[in-house]
This record gives sequence, structure tokens and C-alpha cells, in this order.
Amino acid sequence: MFDWSSLVQHYGYLAVLIGSFFEGETVLMLGAYAVHQHILSFWPLVGIAMFGGFLGDQLYYFIGYRYGYNFIRSRPKLNKKFKRASQMIVRFPTLSILLMRFLWGLRTIIPMSFGILRYPAMRYLAVNLLASFIWAFVVISVGMQVSHWLHVFWHMLLPHQKKIIIIAAVISCIIIARIIYGRVVKLQDHSE
Repeated sequence: MFDWSSLVQHYGYLAVLIGSFFEGETVLMLGAYAVHQHILSFWPLVGIAMFGGFLGDQLYYFIGYRYGYNFIRSRPKLNKKFKRASQMIVRFPTLSILLMRFLWGLRTIIPMSFGILRYPAMRYLAVNLLASFIWAFVVISVGMQVSHWLHVFWHMLLPHQKKIIIIAAVISCIIIARIIYGRVVKLQDHSE
């Protein structure tokens, strides 16, 4: 497992490019936080994330197109997901491309399924380019808003830090005392 926060901090846009190719939202949320902290810039981040996500989806499409159903058949979990993805693709092909990056659990199989089903490559490429932009823009925008809210929340808590620690300690003591009391009563009941 990679430490994406450290990678984004040290390698910036390159880490986002690689992360959006493979992982996705985690890296974009960290990138959004970096924008909030004025380490990265919004539009270059959106462009890099879009490009990384686009390349990843194109690779999965190519794997499906090149290796076909045999690739899926040898992997039972993917085969099960392929059946679900195929039904969605047949009914709503353009919508499936636009939403595939938001469909967790089906993100890699949907592009592969488009390749396996021999969906027209140029049409897939064009819609995927738009879908990658929408995905990058939405996730980074949400990430920036979440970063802002966390920042505001944290600054609200700082002046009350000692009070919060005291309250948490009192609540913890009450819970521990209740657990101990419950165990003692239970042991006494068993001994009688």
C-alpha cells in the first residue's frame, strides 16, 4: 500500500497523475487538500487527474478489447461483475461511460466490458475524455470543500481543546467504570 499523502506532498502533479491512473479518489482528495494549502493549483490538478483517469480507462478498454472474454473468464470475481456491467452497458452505453468512475466496485470492469463488447473505440474515447473531466472536476471540487470545512471545524475546536480533552476523559472513565461494574455484577451472579 502506498502512502499517497507523502507522495503527493513530495511529487505533486506526478503523484496525482500516477494515482489517478490507478487509485482515484484518495489521491484527488489529497490533491484537493494540497490546493487548499496552496501547494498545487486547481486547474492543473484537474487536467492532470483527468489525463491520468482517462489513460487508465483507455488501458482497461484495450485489455478488454485485446484479450476479450477469456481474460474475464479466468477471474471469477471479474466474471460476475462483467455480467452486471454488460447489462448496464447494453441498456445505457453513454451514461455508463459518464458514470463509470463513480461506480465503485465496477470501475475497472466497465471499461474492460466496453472493450470486450467491441464498443466503437473512437466513441468510447470521446465520451471517456468528457467523463474523465467530469470525474476529476467533481471529486477535486468536493475535496476542496471538505478541506475547507475541516479547516474551519479544526479552528473552532482549537480554543476549546482542553475542555474537549477533559470531557472525553470523563466520558471514557464513565464507560470504563460501567464495563467494570457490569463484569463484576456478572461474576457475582455466576458465583451464586
